[in-house]
Amino acid sequence: MLSFKIRPATINDVPSIVEIRLGAITEEDISEFGVPENTLYTSIDKLKEMWNKDNLLNDGFEVFIAEEQGKVIGFIVFTMKGIDNIDNIVVAKKKHGKSVGRALVEYVERLAKSRDFDVIGTDTTENANGDVWKAYGFWRRLGYEDSGERLVTEYGFKVIPLVKKLN
Repeated sequence: MLSFKIRPATINDVPSIVEIRLGAITEEDISEFGVPENTLYTSIDKLKEMWNKDNLLNDGFEVFIAEEQGKVIGFIVFTMKGIDNIDNIVVAKKKHGKSVGRALVEYVERLAKSRDFDVIGTDTTENANGDVWKAYGFWRRLGYEDSGERLVTEYGFKVIPLVKKLN
């Protein structure tokens, strides 16, 4: 039995979401794998500006959190528009390997199925040397298939689309 629960995020969770993101991934970690982070997940003010209502951001993305004893230990951001559904997932560093990320993804997959989705997608990255970001193995273990595509970005890394059939 899991020691945490998953629930819709609220605007009151924003400081915890930003704290988790800042504590889990450093600029050095992503230096070859992504755009330098100056995103809404690293700024309380930016994330609050993007918050619409309930657990929805202005762009239609939904946010859910994993919570243990009243403390946020991870979050997932996703949409049911298009095929690149899971936009972001971050788990507190001290909770890596404790099934928090798996539980968040499975929660979103069940939600997608309940909304009649047959396929769910996400992506990760590959650096200029051909090394994949550490999340690649996580997604593959959860049954996400590498499309084989490598989408070149202007920043020197490539995006790897991943998909999973839900039925």
